[in-house]
Amino acid sequence: AAICTANELGAKGAKIISYCNSGYNPVGTTDRVVGYGAVAISKKIYDEPAEIDTLIADDSYQLNSSDKKFLLKFARNTLEQYFKTQTVPIPRNMNQKLKIKRGAFVTLKKHGELRGCIGHMSEDTPLCTLVGAMALQSAFNDTRFRPLAENELEQIEIEISVLTPYKKIKNADEIVLGRDGVIIKKGNRQAVFLPQVAIETGWSKEVFLDQLCFKAGLKAGDWKNAELYTFQADVFSEKDFD
Repeated sequence: AAICTANELGAKGAKIISYCNSGYNPVGTTDRVVGYGAVAISKKIYDEPAEIDTLIADDSYQLNSSDKKFLLKFARNTLEQYFKTQTVPIPRNMNQKLKIKRGAFVTLKKHGELRGCIGHMSEDTPLCTLVGAMALQSAFNDTRFRPLAENELEQIEIEISVLTPYKKIKNADEIVLGRDGVIIKKGNRQAVFLPQVAIETGWSKEVFLDQLCFKAGLKAGDWKNAELYTFQADVFSEKDFD
């Protein structure tokens, strides 16, 4: 009725103010979702927003400071709301780029020490949704640590690593420490190190790869006859925006 009336009154354009659906929620499934939208209808003709495919094609999916702040704030809001209500926020009013499907890791640090880190490599989830989900996973499901307690949250620094697509390489000579993250696969075992691991540890390439083998449950040197994949990451944390 509103659209028909607007047309009769001379409306020529519409602009989406906010749209989301419950599938963006990192908790639950996306088999059945409910959509929510707010639209302004007016006599003004609005420019069409850039399609996600266009953003990918022209490489404009590079994140700016506002995008990074949004993701960091959303990760923290997700944890805060979950502690208070056992529910999570739905990402709203975000840049189109944050809906692009990308792999990402969320790392939690307490007084500079690792407190949890879990990520998702597959490019099958909008980045904004994935960051919320990985924040929860890092807080509660990293088996190396006990679940995060609410009174720890104010001591936690959140770091996000947004990944490029990964590609298979011929051998370890192609790896550049500090630039490349590495995935190793051998049989049914696999493990991943983010690019910053080499910088934070100061390991040589051989030690880096041996440690990656150990993480995968393999022996030192197994990387010489295993499948290796590399990727890069845009890494940013809350301390970057103090």
